[in-house]
Amino acid sequence: MKKTIPRILISAILLSLIAGIIVVIIGLILGWRTPAKFSDGFFWAGAILISLGLLNIRGQHSQPTASRLEYSQSVVQLAPAEQIKIWESDILHGYRLMAFLGISGLLLLGMSGLAIEAGGGF
Repeated sequence: MKKTIPRILISAILLSLIAGIIVVIIGLILGWRTPAKFSDGFFWAGAILISLGLLNIRGQHSQPTASRLEYSQSVVQLAPAEQIKIWESDILHGYRLMAFLGISGLLLLGMSGLAIEAGGGF
């Protein structure tokens, strides 16, 4: 887990920067000249990423229970460190992509607000 969270955060930041650059390029090609247009572009890019993350979780939960079951708890007493590792993997299992896309989407929504602020308001 120590390496997973920073990896997700760094990847999400990189994806949001790449998506932001793509939005700026699309905006320049389409002739956007106002901060509101760029803000709308960042907003919709963020909304799409968040929606994709939520669709990923919905797709995982629509599978039959047997196919989602990857391991079961043993009867043997585990050391606390091992129990924490199992608990962490339970929490993060299947939610990494949602976290990745959700964080990227939220960063793009933040860029949307920054675009308005940089442009001097609505």
